[in-house]
Amino acid sequence: MSLDLLKSIRKAEEDCEKKLKQSTINARQIITDANTNSTKILEEAELKAQEEAKEIIAQAEKEAQAEIEKMNQQISQECKTIKDEARANINQAVDIIMERIVKAHGNS
Repeated sequence: MSLDLLKSIRKAEEDCEKKLKQSTINARQIITDANTNSTKILEEAELKAQEEAKEIIAQAEKEAQAEIEKMNQQISQECKTIKDEARANINQAVDIIMERIVKAHGNS
């Protein structure tokens, strides 16, 4: 009986060693898969972040361009108003200059 018992113990030890080796292989594979998956997830996250950044930049540029257009219209309107006011005063300026010239030459 003791021989059978020793064989049984030996078999149990061999089974445990096989299970331990297989568990080690499985654990290494799990770690490898996790590393691969984490790298893939990081790459996807980086790509997504880059795309989001491009969209944010594009939206900011669009808003800035709209603001520039708005300001250009306001400035153009202000320039037109100033020109119109200057044109309205040109006749008065000519009259004043002519009056001074006539007074200057009329008194000579």
